[in-house]
Amino acid sequence: MGDARYMASTASRSRGRYARTAGRRREIAQTVLDLVMEKGHAQVTIAEVARRVATSEATVLYHYPSKDHLLVAALERDDELAVDRAERDGVPPSAGLPGLDLDALGAYAGGEGVREAVMRLRVVLAGQAAIPGHPAEEYVAQHHRAAVETYARLVADRQRDGKAHPSLDPVEVARQFIALWGGLQAQWLVARDFDLGATLVSAFRRLSGQNWMEATRAVLEPPSGI
Repeated sequence: MGDARYMASTASRSRGRYARTAGRRREIAQTVLDLVMEKGHAQVTIAEVARRVATSEATVLYHYPSKDHLLVAALERDDELAVDRAERDGVPPSAGLPGLDLDALGAYAGGEGVREAVMRLRVVLAGQAAIPGHPAEEYVAQHHRAAVETYARLVADRQRDGKAHPSLDPVEVARQFIALWGGLQAQWLVARDFDLGATLVSAFRRLSGQNWMEATRAVLEPPSGI
């Protein structure tokens, strides 16, 4: 009986420590995300993160051993918040990605969801993730897998609705679209002489064969007859 009480007490303390650790990590990640939004990722310092969280730099580094780890944590926190917003709005969560709707995607990329500082951080870390062992490597790989799954599903849904070419491989189209999106983001951050949202939607239409489907339908089923 005494052993049972001891084990229960030990388990309770372990859960309490775990909850406190998870809470502290979330607090640090949110603080880094706030700083990224305010100043940009290049201006984030471990000293300021510690000051805002009211802890020591050693404690921050205990949870996240480098600035790069902190920046990855900020993006993970941003994804969590995006999923929370999607669930509140009744939209199926998709790892922080905009919902499975082409108009929503265009609006998101064209301004509603664009936060330049976070976008810049994503572009930078996506490049650095190619370095083996970089703290962003696993995060970016997981994010790409989720993005491929999300947009492959969008292509497949549109194929069923006759809005995408039926012979295309949805996964291949999704990979091409994600690669194009990353390149367009990098271009837009340097020279904003085009509408990012409209360009993305136009590219998706071409990659998924929607333009071809619409042209074929117009020939086979002209609205005013033949």
